Amino acid sequence: MVVVFGPIFKGIGLAASPRGRKVITTAIVIARSEQGRKALAQARLLAASPEGRRLIAQATSTAARAGKAAGSPESRDRLKEAARLFRERKR
Repeated sequence: MVVVFGPIFKGIGLAASPRGRKVITTAIVIARSEQGRKALAQARLLAASPEGRRLIAQATSTAARAGKAAGSPESRDRLKEAARLFRERKR
């Protein structure tokens, strides 16, 4: 049930803020333009194609594996160390 209502609640939260309303308005203007319509048509074709479904399934399974791996204590330690090294390298 949460999976169904989660995006709805996020949309309501986004629409409640002035910045969110501006983002939504801009997205609608872009979607109504000729270029936006073409992009949406291409996205629909890609989503309906077998290759698109395969890519989406692969991305979903990869994200699920990454989420499980990130939950382990040793992974958290490795991520913290990598972030620390990245911050030091930027200086």
